[in-house]
Amino acid sequence: MDSRGFITVNKMMQTNADGVFAGGDVVVFPFLPRNNKKVNIPHWQMAHVHGRVAALSMMGRAADIKTVPYFWSAMFGKTIRYAGYGDGFDDVIIQGDLDELRFVAFYTRNEEVVAVASMNYDPIVSRVAEVLASGKTIKKRDVE
Repeated sequence: MDSRGFITVNKMMQTNADGVFAGGDVVVFPFLPRNNKKVNIPHWQMAHVHGRVAALSMMGRAADIKTVPYFWSAMFGKTIRYAGYGDGFDDVIIQGDLDELRFVAFYTRNEEVVAVASMNYDPIVSRVAEVLASGKTIKKRDVE
């Protein structure tokens, strides 16, 4: 376990104990879009991917975690969506109207969009997730 109490796994979701795998909210794992920095992303979508990667690894068919974290919720007629990994962002670019609760927020780090959140501004977050999943980058100047 690391100093924060998370189980450390490699890109195959294997712990330092031979034949023992872990995933979900309890792990830190190497996240490719952040140069394999060990991160914890506590959401069911990531746990689902972890399970798939661990199962394939157990069968000797190693697979990388190839997903963009994507979260959404709809409550009281409002939708909120988030994609990416915004830890360490250094700027936020807002488009839309915060007072009307219809906006998109682009989280940037070093001139690159690393995450996006929206409220009632669909389908921009899905489009950004698709671009990030393709391995392309979105620059800050592209959303200003």
